[in-house]
Amino acid sequence: MQRYFIDEVLQINETYTDLNIDTHHIFNVMRMSVGDKFEIVDKEKYVFIGLIENKVPFTLKIIEQLKTSQSNVEVTVFTPFLKGDKLDFMLQKCTELGASRFIFYNGQRSIVKLDDKKKEKRKTRYEKIVKEASEQSKRIEIPPIIFENNLKQIDFKLYDAVYIAYENLSGNVSKKFIDQLHIDNQKIAIIFGPEGGLTEDEVNSHKEFTTVQLGSRILRAETAPLYMLSIIDSFYN
Repeated sequence: MQRYFIDEVLQINETYTDLNIDTHHIFNVMRMSVGDKFEIVDKEKYVFIGLIENKVPFTLKIIEQLKTSQSNVEVTVFTPFLKGDKLDFMLQKCTELGASRFIFYNGQRSIVKLDDKKKEKRKTRYEKIVKEASEQSKRIEIPPIIFENNLKQIDFKLYDAVYIAYENLSGNVSKKFIDQLHIDNQKIAIIFGPEGGLTEDEVNSHKEFTTVQLGSRILRAETAPLYMLSIIDSFYN
């Protein structure tokens, strides 16, 4: 059953005619019609089933509330800007794999440099990608997109653990990522570098950083977070 998100509070057995919802997708992409049902997540992260009662004006009746469960582990992905459409792929798949939020930083070796205007355009596109991926993967919240400066200026004291994937550790079995995870860590940050990799200055910029290796192979920038999120999901679930 298709899922949608709205920024409003819903009540069971209530009928709504003014919801800010993607009716184009409902009727033209999913080909729904009057009498069809879909899942809808409200502002409070409650999940309901809605019944379409009318197309114009769009009228929806909330007929059931669904039970939901959510992982206690929050994973923030710190990502530099990457070339081409690599980030589109990475954001989509990381959302499906449970990333809680995405924080973009300016890597010292980043090839892509964006001004404020371009960042706003990127943010709009990225928010659309994670919203659609959240609907597809039946999440109960959409990961926010946040822009920061360089790693040195970010406060990492909010996290129980901060893991930074460093390619110079490839093959160092004592630094295997899965061996660094701890069951008591509930707020986790993972950091990976741009195409040119991380500098030693970045890796050593915070005492909270735990450097880890992601296996014997060098992973692409857009692949590293997928690997890390998969390991975290397997470890905690």
